[in-house]
Parts: sequence; C-alpha cells; structure tokens
Amino acid sequence: MTDKPKIMLLGDSIRMSYQNRVKDLLASKACVVGPAENCQYSLYTLSSLNRWIDALGEPDIIHWNNGLHDCGHNPIRSPNQFPIETYVQNLEFILNHLKQITEKIIWATITPISPNRAFVEEAWSWRQEEIDQYNESAMSLMTAKGVKVNDLHRLVTADYEKNLAEDQLHLSEAGIEDCAQAVAAAVLSYFAP
Repeated sequence: MTDKPKIMLLGDSIRMSYQNRVKDLLASKACVVGPAENCQYSLYTLSSLNRWIDALGEPDIIHWNNGLHDCGHNPIRSPNQFPIETYVQNLEFILNHLKQITEKIIWATITPISPNRAFVEEAWSWRQEEIDQYNESAMSLMTAKGVKVNDLHRLVTADYEKNLAEDQLHLSEAGIEDCAQAVAAAVLSYFAP
C-alpha cells in the first residue's frame, strides 16, 4: 500500500514508449500505471476503460491521448477512417467517464508524422493536415471542458529529425525522453507546491 498519488497514462504506442521513463521520473512522487496494451482508437479506449480501471485501480491524475489510430488510414477499413465527428464524440464520452473518477485530467495532443513520410494506400498511412484537424477539434473540446493540455505535437514538431524514429511516426530515444519529461512536468503541475 502506498500513499503516493496514482497517475494513469492512457494512449497508443506513443504513450507506451514513454510510460516507463515517466515511471522513473516520478518514482519518488507518484505511482504511475497504464494498460499493458495499446489503447488504440477512441472507441476501443471507451469500451475498455472499465476493464483497465478495474485492473489498475482508480487514479488521482489521468494523462490521456487518442488520435493516431482514429485519423490514420488503415487498409483494413479502407476507404473510410473514423470521421472527425465520431472521434470528438468518443473523446467526450471518454472525458465524461474519466471525470466521474477525477477532475485532474490532462489531454495530450496527437504527435505528428515526419513531413518526409510518404502516404501509401496499401499501408497504415497518415496525412499531417488531418492530424492537425483532429488535434484542433480535440483541443476545442478540451478547452471548452476546462481540461489541461500537454502539447506533445508541438514538442515533437519542433525537431522532427531528433524526435521521430526511422519509421517517421514513432518516437526516437530522444523523442521518448523529451515527451516523458513533458508528461512528468504536466502531471507535477497538479501537485501542491
């Protein structure tokens, strides 16, 4: 049993890549948990929340993102992706659920792809302008609901070459470190001075 606050990280493979580093950074101050699995697209997150919370316990602070799976073009569901309206509606459902647990919620923006990453019809692909549109819509919702925002998109965009891995989508080691530091700082903003 610990009296440290519990921090829950929710999100896709980007979250999975920085989660252990966030645990290290906050080890003396908080207990950091998150699903062992990829939280994938927003509807999957929504449908899995109760299962994850039952397994991990109710958190004091939640740092959360969804989006790369929603705005990405997956050949399995081609030619359609999840419409932006559906994405935002799912985010609102998730947010309402999370607010029943804690008001201390931080939204993380969708990280970018490299401008050099080609769009390929036969493979998982993204368009940066669509990532931007999904981010803008999510930001509008979070702002309207008074949710803190951790702008990981801006952080990664500041130096694509440094922050993105060879696949031009996931985080490099430097990107993982920078994002982990940003997540830890965002979480610590809820701690008393």
